[in-house]
Amino acid sequence: MASSHGTERSVAATVRPVKGPAKATMPAGKRKYISWVALAMMTTGSVASLRSAPTMAVFGLASVFLYVLPGIVFFVPTSLVSAELASGWKGGVYNWVSQGLSAPMGLLAIWCQFAMTIFYYPALLAYVGATIAYVFDPSLASSGVFTAAIIVVLYWASVAISSRGIRMIAKLASSGTVIGTLIPGAILVI
Repeated sequence: MASSHGTERSVAATVRPVKGPAKATMPAGKRKYISWVALAMMTTGSVASLRSAPTMAVFGLASVFLYVLPGIVFFVPTSLVSAELASGWKGGVYNWVSQGLSAPMGLLAIWCQFAMTIFYYPALLAYVGATIAYVFDPSLASSGVFTAAIIVVLYWASVAISSRGIRMIAKLASSGTVIGTLIPGAILVI
């Protein structure tokens, strides 16, 4: 009997309870939010691009389906899950996965996000550098030094902007999406 009771106690000690919804730590007036429009613009700016427009043009009206399908199948469920987790638990992906599964799985989840972006940003900034080079001198596009300088300057400029807060990032992303994607896209459609 005593050994059975000791086993129950050791099993109960190894199971960690999942914490429920987080309590607000800041008064409601002190919280900083971005609007849902700014969030939508940030998301649109991060996934929408006109680079694929010439390739997609050969599909004609069927290309609309190729844009709507991922929105319904991927973005809607992802946004619903993220909204539910964000409204119920404080923290981000690491905290959600750590509480739901385990701390090592939380580390793996956040490492996957890091690994996903570590190669994306230099490649994107190299594309931007080559595009900027064509404005001044097309031969600069093949210069590794020029491309590296553009990557470093733009990366640290984005870090400086990010350190100013989420509202600054939201304004920059929203204006960049409008100026760089929506207006040129509307001009192409017209």
